[in-house]
Order: sequence, then C-alpha cells, then structure tokens
Amino acid sequence: MVYVTDGNTMFGTDAQTLRHMSGAREVRPALVVGIGYCLDDLERSRSAHAALRTRDFTPTHDQSYLDWVSASRQGRPPPVSIRPAGGADDFLDFLVEDLRPFIAGLYDTDPREQILVGSSLGGLFTLHSMLTRPGAFRRYVASSPSLWWDDRLLMGRLDDFRQRLGETQIEVFMSAGSLETAAPRSFAANMNMFADALRRLSAPNLHITSHVFEGETHMSVVPAALSRGLRTVLAPAAT
Repeated sequence: MVYVTDGNTMFGTDAQTLRHMSGAREVRPALVVGIGYCLDDLERSRSAHAALRTRDFTPTHDQSYLDWVSASRQGRPPPVSIRPAGGADDFLDFLVEDLRPFIAGLYDTDPREQILVGSSLGGLFTLHSMLTRPGAFRRYVASSPSLWWDDRLLMGRLDDFRQRLGETQIEVFMSAGSLETAAPRSFAANMNMFADALRRLSAPNLHITSHVFEGETHMSVVPAALSRGLRTVLAPAAT
C-alpha cells in the first residue's frame, strides 16, 4: 500500500508510474492512495492549496518561511480558516488512526508493507513521520525534502530517532535534483547532509538510499524521483 501526499498534484504521476513499472515487473504491485484536499468550501485558488499543505506537512511554526510566503503574495494572508503551520503530528495521526483503518476495511492490505511518499514539504513530512513514529510505515520515499524547515529542525531529532527505532526495519529513499541549490534552501545539499547523518547512526535495520539527479530542478525531478524511489522500496522479491 502506497500513501502519497499532495494527492491533488501527485496521485496521477505516482499511480501511472507504479502501473507501468509493475506491468514490466520492475516493482511489486501495490495499491496507491492519494491524500488531497477538497476545496469546494474554501477559496478555490493555488494559495489555499499551498496553505493547506503547509499546515499539514510542517512539524513546527517557521515564521521566516511564512514571512517569505506573505512577501511573495504581496502581503496577502492565507485563508484565515487555515492554521498557518505546525500540523504534521495531527496529519500523521489522521493517516495512521483514521485513513489506514478505513482503507483496510475496503481492501486486503498488509499492515507490514505500508509506504509513505512525499515531495518538497511532503518530503519533509515523510521524514518527520519516519523520525517520530518509525513503526507507522515500513518504507519511505522523500523527494526533494524541505529539510531547511525551521533551521534544519529534523537534523536535531536524530538522536531521539535512534532510540525510537529499536529493532524496527525501515527502508528510506531520498533524492533531489542537482539544480536545487538556491540558498537558503539548497535541497540537494540538505538531503545529502541528512542522509549522511542517518548513516552515521549505524543502525543495521535502517536501510538508506540517496541520489542526486543531474540536471533536474525542483519540479522536473519529481517523475525521476518517484520511479527510482518506488523501484528501490518496492523491488521484486529475489527468486
């Protein structure tokens, strides 16, 4: 079972990628669940969608980012009904305690084979989920994770993660494009730094793969990251 954040924009790409690769037996077949937003009762705009994902995918309130967003929108605030940031734990609770049991009631799923996929802020949420509740999912795919969030907050949570991990088996694939280098976010550099820090934990049950895609930007890297990530965490069983 593959759970995809940013379902409004990512579900089609992820589902089609998995369908083509499973048909060629490059990956194991899996069901894909896209998690998105119904905007019918909200401002039907890109800013509303952006505000919702910022609310749900971020673990804390990063005022410097919110100020940057406000400035880029000429000072216009997001919809007042949407919490500005810091809702990642609530969103993770929803995935694990509400959505997954609902899906399990509809389909024959393996609770030991749950995969979480996210890009950008969704990638930040994916790695936050791994660090805080490592047993919630078995495998993680984080494309261009926003590890710059709140002064690289997740880097400071690795010691706690090592304790939480215990004997849980985890596989994680992280990637970024080589052109994602603009300061202060520098997705590629932060991804490499985080992957190296995970490896230094020397946890034998934590399997880490990281990759930088040459010549790709924050947007163009998404299809490559999805296909390589799914091939890594859903590789066919050895015969």
